[in-house]
Amino acid sequence: MNHVRPFRIFCSAVLVAACITTAARAQGKLEIIGGDIHDWGTVAPGKLTAVVQVKNIGAGELNITDVHPSCSCTASPIDKKVLQPGETGKISITVDAANKRGLVEKTITIASSDPTSAVKVLRLRANIKQSIMFTPSQYFTLIDGKVGVEMPATTVRITNSGDSAFTVFPPTLEKGNVRVRFDMTGKKELKVGEELELKAYITPLDKESISGIVKLKTTDPEYPTVDLTISGTLAPVAPPAPTAVAPAKAPIHSQK
Repeated sequence: MNHVRPFRIFCSAVLVAACITTAARAQGKLEIIGGDIHDWGTVAPGKLTAVVQVKNIGAGELNITDVHPSCSCTASPIDKKVLQPGETGKISITVDAANKRGLVEKTITIASSDPTSAVKVLRLRANIKQSIMFTPSQYFTLIDGKVGVEMPATTVRITNSGDSAFTVFPPTLEKGNVRVRFDMTGKKELKVGEELELKAYITPLDKESISGIVKLKTTDPEYPTVDLTISGTLAPVAPPAPTAVAPAKAPIHSQK
């Protein structure tokens, strides 16, 4: 009988330890279904949306404490903040890529009660393809302009990088302190891959600055109108030449 009580105490201790160990192991574990990268591939400018699922693959409850996007243009609410074992949650993602071009990369940080990986990073990626490309930029630049004198500005090349043909109409000056003449006088259809060189000849009208906005209309649904900017510098005004002063004539003395 004296040996039964210690044995019971030992068994109780082992049971308590096993329960503690089981409880310690029964914790949630976060998995991003599909991997840590969501790639939209090559897409047109606009709003990019996706729904990414996360799953609790652990043996205990998982708490999602925070879903934090890398910038204000990425919205990412989650439908559940507590996930039971085997349960999934959905993160709705929206990236505003209306004015982006080329490779766009964003991140979303997911914080949870996962003891082995409390923070996971979901990477978002997209290659934004525009139907119209402007090279080197959407600027007509005039260097060392002179008031009242017409001079050529840098050339803007327009390329059809989309999937269908569109028409470009002659540009017009919307506002500015310059006078502009374009070499394009009629509409031009650009087939896929074709390029158009747009040349502008600018006459500055202001002594202080060169500025203007040019409107370009097209039949492309993504870019029905495009603003092209006029900027530049004025040539320094040479200081007036000093006035030559005639040497004083020596007085003539009469001889008597």
